[in-house]
Amino acid sequence: MADQKAKHNPYFVIDFDSTFIQFEALDELAAIALDKDPEQKQKRLGKIKEYTKLGMEGKMSFPETLLKRIELLNAGKQDIDRVVEKLKKNISTSIERNKEFFEKYADRIFIISGGFKEYIAPVVAKYDIPSDQIFANTFEFNKHGQIIGFDQNNYLAQEGGKVKQLKNMGLDGDVLVIGDGYTDFQLKEAGLAKGFYAFTENIERANLLDKADHVAPSFDEFIYKHQLPMAISYPKNRIKVLLLGDPHPKAEEKFIDEGYHVQSLSQWLTEEELYEKVKDVSILCVGNNTQVTQKVVNNARRLLAIGVFGIEATNVDTDACLENDVVVLNAPYRNTRSVVELAIGNMIALLRQTHERNREMQEG
Repeated sequence: MADQKAKHNPYFVIDFDSTFIQFEALDELAAIALDKDPEQKQKRLGKIKEYTKLGMEGKMSFPETLLKRIELLNAGKQDIDRVVEKLKKNISTSIERNKEFFEKYADRIFIISGGFKEYIAPVVAKYDIPSDQIFANTFEFNKHGQIIGFDQNNYLAQEGGKVKQLKNMGLDGDVLVIGDGYTDFQLKEAGLAKGFYAFTENIERANLLDKADHVAPSFDEFIYKHQLPMAISYPKNRIKVLLLGDPHPKAEEKFIDEGYHVQSLSQWLTEEELYEKVKDVSILCVGNNTQVTQKVVNNARRLLAIGVFGIEATNVDTDACLENDVVVLNAPYRNTRSVVELAIGNMIALLRQTHERNREMQEG
């Protein structure tokens, strides 16, 4: 019975930098702190980011990268307060969307990070993750509140620190790890985790993809994979969007921001080319020059909607779309703008009683 319960109630070990939040917090702390030294800022930031990358890719030992970054930091408690406020506004989109998941499973969620607890704890607090379930490094300060080092006895300041930390925790049950870095993969490699999920919503590290049990372009994907409660019914990263005919960059940007899997092609496609391309597409956006025929629609097994960048949708076989339950939309900007301009003009005319004044002038 205990084994069965552990199977259905795993522990979740989540990385912080570039996973829970959208970027590397220590790099951001450095950017804020080095505002005080503009002449050295770019040079030092470049070195800090280089060390971060080398550590995340497993090309330099973590203790070495941490020590080198702290030496370049020149930060204090006030800088930490500032970075906390920024981090709170930059939670990963899919993490923020699934706040209910964190509230429900708070007692089984652990943050294990090579970052620092001083800025991690205030950020994850609103997700009901208690401080004693956050395992991270801690700063050492001088009497003026300036960072002068870190606790080097902390497991997470050592080589293989995440492995040592998780082993020391002695969790009784399956452990699932989600993170973006090599040190997260090491938990699976050491046999301490049942699965490692490479989180790629914010950054994709190519050397990790073939090591992961599953690539998670969003936290929705991770939750969906394990059939856990989620904010949306289906991960948007599994929904493919095809934009054709040199669409406006904002169209692609909006779909990407919402988490969809997007492909944008500047050229127009022939019927045969489009026939092959739409097999697994759910949302198709085209201009007036692309013909979406019955043959194309019938081959698009997952197609839900077609958006037309134009005044009319005569290039789309709407009868075929109706038969296949595909919605066809068009909202050309110039038509929308014209209607708005007409409405505003009528409002002004009514407010100024233009028609009455005109009639009076005509009558003399």
